[in-house]
Amino acid sequence: MPSYRLPMYHRQSPAVRCLNFLCAVLLTMVLITGIIMFVLWLSLRPHKPRFYLNDFSIPNLNRQSGAVNLPVRFTVDERNPNQKIGIHYEAIYGSVYYGDLLVASGPVHQPFYQPPKGDTQLLGDLTASGPTSGDGSAWQRFAGDAAAGNVGLRLMLNSTVRFQVKVWDTKEHNMKVDCEFSLRGDGTLQQQDKNKQCLLYF
Repeated sequence: MPSYRLPMYHRQSPAVRCLNFLCAVLLTMVLITGIIMFVLWLSLRPHKPRFYLNDFSIPNLNRQSGAVNLPVRFTVDERNPNQKIGIHYEAIYGSVYYGDLLVASGPVHQPFYQPPKGDTQLLGDLTASGPTSGDGSAWQRFAGDAAAGNVGLRLMLNSTVRFQVKVWDTKEHNMKVDCEFSLRGDGTLQQQDKNKQCLLYF
């Protein structure tokens, strides 16, 4: 009868077993460290602020002599959605456009710090520089829109911001806020544009 020999069991040497154990411990530590770093990144990753157009008005917008020297007033709500991250703002400047025509511009808010989950109202008080009856076709379009009760405008806010994470600050970011809206013929904000969220660019 043929004889069958069971395969011999080769025990690993102590050095190999020690090496395998160290590799397993190292991989486990790398995995745990990776998970911790990912959780920290999620909790400390800055979220962009949010801006909402609360109100906007240009009284006597439909007067026949043009919009020059009329008061331009608006309120924009700024909200910091971060739980643990503050935001440093440099001075904020505003510009109002009718198409490509600049209607008004000037400073809106001094530099300030926005704490986590904080809200700030940005109050703009500018003076219109146009359009006037001397602006040709631009004034004709503007006057026609005012007579129809629907004047489309854009409010641009520009600033530089830094996020404060615990005790250190991030690099500076150039921020641009773009709010599109329409005014009635009397110069007040259309109802559907109240509290409208503006676009934000970094």
